Amino acid sequence: MKRRLFVAADLDDRSRAFVAAAIERLAVAGLGMRYAPREKWHITVAFLGDVEDDRRCDIEAALASACADRRPFEVVLDHIGAFPSAARPRVVWVGSSTAQRGFDGCATAVRSAFQALGFRFDDPAVPHVTVSRLKHRSGPLPVPELPAPVTLRVDALTLYESVPAGPTTAYRALFRAAL
Repeated sequence: MKRRLFVAADLDDRSRAFVAAAIERLAVAGLGMRYAPREKWHITVAFLGDVEDDRRCDIEAALASACADRRPFEVVLDHIGAFPSAARPRVVWVGSSTAQRGFDGCATAVRSAFQALGFRFDDPAVPHVTVSRLKHRSGPLPVPELPAPVTLRVDALTLYESVPAGPTTAYRALFRAAL
């Protein structure tokens, strides 16, 4: 059996409040869309995709090893952005306006450990919380003024499984590795 797996940093209450405020301001600015529910908010470090069950122990060991060599780090949340760009938004996110060295170093270590297991990563890790996926959008992303930035301290990473839950998905924590 295959499982859809990813590794993420969990949000604390202050970070969740910031993301909620950003979503409220996006809605007021006219971005009417379906937003990701609060329980799905996280900062993805590595998306592994559909993985055979028998690989889980190796994945957990690689994550634990990569995290053992890293220190806790901070991520500043202060920006609304979009992929592929704010001019052509398809994925709307809340994240950092500047590079986050601690996150970058940790993501590089974790992804390197997974690359040794045969996983590939085509896009760089960007510290962000996905708040919506747009199916049809014309025009640029509105960028409302945000509340004061918050700093999230990350002291562990979690291996999650994305499981079907009716018309959407739910995330189930499988393993947690301390930094």
